[in-house]
Amino acid sequence: MAKERAKRHKITKCTMAMLITLAVFVFILLLMLILRTNQAVCEFVCRHFVNAYQAVAGRFYSVTSVNIFEILVTLAILYAIASIVFAIVLFCKNKKITSRRIMLALLLVCFGIANLYTFSAGFAYNRDAAPIEIYQGEISKDLALQSFITLIDDLNASYAQIGQYNEDGSVICPYNEKQLNEKIRQAVNETLTNDFYYDYTPKAKPVISSGIMTLNRIAGITFLPTCEPGYNKDMLAVDVVHTIAHEYAHSKGVMREYEANLVGTYVLLSSGDAFLKYCGYIYAVGYIKELIKYDETYFDNLKEYPIVDGFVQDEKNIFNWWMSQPSLGDIGNFFNDLYLKINGQQDGTGSYEETPGTDEIIIGGEDGKPDIYLEVITEYTNMHRMLVGFATRQAGQN
Repeated sequence: MAKERAKRHKITKCTMAMLITLAVFVFILLLMLILRTNQAVCEFVCRHFVNAYQAVAGRFYSVTSVNIFEILVTLAILYAIASIVFAIVLFCKNKKITSRRIMLALLLVCFGIANLYTFSAGFAYNRDAAPIEIYQGEISKDLALQSFITLIDDLNASYAQIGQYNEDGSVICPYNEKQLNEKIRQAVNETLTNDFYYDYTPKAKPVISSGIMTLNRIAGITFLPTCEPGYNKDMLAVDVVHTIAHEYAHSKGVMREYEANLVGTYVLLSSGDAFLKYCGYIYAVGYIKELIKYDETYFDNLKEYPIVDGFVQDEKNIFNWWMSQPSLGDIGNFFNDLYLKINGQQDGTGSYEETPGTDEIIIGGEDGKPDIYLEVITEYTNMHRMLVGFATRQAGQN
């Protein structure tokens, strides 16, 4: 009896090897989590090791247009369910050693994925600021207004250059999906030339299960272990472009969300392509309007320098499309918020935008009308400064 009990509790060589491997995986993960708190280490790891990994893995996974991430997620879920079920069944049949091995194997897979993801994506959350051209000086009211006028003129000109419109005035994308992806990829390569960014630019891929993304209000997702910028293919074309540019920013080593928005917008506006610029303005127009939110002249300036009606219609169409789609509520936002906080973004999903300095002024109502409370900008964000810098260069070229 004693010998049989000892035999059951004896750890086999296979189990011991799995335990040692698991301990190594846990140690490596903890070490990376500690190391990534140091910005200099993060920068070194990303520029040298992750960049090299991206060059190899990115080319490998870009061979196919199928989103490998989706396949791996599906397989991982099936594997996890099967492992747990088999482990329970074997445990109930008193085959405890085999049951434990199955659960150990599952833990090895989980920690292996966690290590690979932490290496390929985790370090980039604590990198230096992404280098793009932004206006560094003081933004006076005159400069803000002139930048606003230049940008609105450029927006309207981009709309006119596209030349293809629906009956409601909204634009028609002049490219098919493959051409559009390649146009954005080319713009990324031509714009993000600083050695801060990873050398290889992978291919953006539509997510087959975009319906699930829509249910969770997810526009795009980039899985760094497979170097795949993925996007919700069901969105309107004018909405999907900035999403792809945003995901490309992630794939080039820009993980903080507000910086990915900044870099993505910068790429689109700098592309020289009318449709890409137009879609960049779809995202940036709110910031452009904020440039002149410094006093009561805000409303007069909006009226004096109007945006073309077709652009306003495109904004409405994007809003109406999202509002017309079924939703699972706040589930997607909850998990995204949790993920970002785990990766050091204390504001969670609030980190998608920088918060400008603001103040509130009261504009006295005329002819018995009620007062207007206007929230004015007292401190511009990097997005505002990038737009001012872009406008300044545009004005210099004209």
